[in-house]
Amino acid sequence: MNGFERRALGGGGHALVSLSLERAGFLAAFAERTGGSSAAPFHSLNVSFSVGDDPDAVAANRRRVIQAFDMASFAVPGLVHGTTILPVGPARAGDGFRGPADLLRAADGLHTKRAGLPLAGFSADCVIAMMAAPTEGRVALVHAGWRGMGAGILQRAASLFRDRGQVMVAIGPAIGPCHYEVGEDVVGAVAAASPAGAVTERRSGRLYLDLVATTGAILGEMGIRQVEDTGLCTACEGGRFFSYRQEGSTGRHLALAMKLA
Repeated sequence: MNGFERRALGGGGHALVSLSLERAGFLAAFAERTGGSSAAPFHSLNVSFSVGDDPDAVAANRRRVIQAFDMASFAVPGLVHGTTILPVGPARAGDGFRGPADLLRAADGLHTKRAGLPLAGFSADCVIAMMAAPTEGRVALVHAGWRGMGAGILQRAASLFRDRGQVMVAIGPAIGPCHYEVGEDVVGAVAAASPAGAVTERRSGRLYLDLVATTGAILGEMGIRQVEDTGLCTACEGGRFFSYRQEGSTGRHLALAMKLA
């Protein structure tokens, strides 16, 4: 977990915060699943209104996180496994915070140059990548499962930045190749999206996809090489993170990105 600090949110909750992005003037935080109000199977810091959890518990969990980070709200996209990345300004700040996204419902990524405007996303195995360029002042948050990668969402996110050599990326906990068995069709779809191809492993005749390493490879092809990740697999760390692949009916943990000043 080099480059990340585990910070207490209060009430038993924690988040992993990228120290390098923080030093560069950006928040990149990945909340864990503990310290919330939701009952099983969403226990306990579930932040998604779309998984069948009690809406009051979800709202309480979201409030708990923003209070810990001294925020009023955040903007969150609909997360539809697509490639749309939308800009966020004052008119869209807070969209999706009190319920399913409205203005941002078709998006899987957000970006802004406005300081103090939090961007959010949530996941339970998929990659959440936060990208920031200190001199440009832009921060982006992108949700990428295999479908999004295959459709090119990471390239689209990289294209938001003028000088990709200065872009810094933090990738949150995601399902690792230790647990992510896939078919040849999935690997083919991801591999076709980039000259970097898909990073895979074969064990006992079975094929496993490494989402985090594939993200790094795709971004590297786009000229972005300052990429760090937590090294944590959501399926291995079931006590700290939600994993749809492992649990089926489960919650989603929150990721937050913000330009600090």
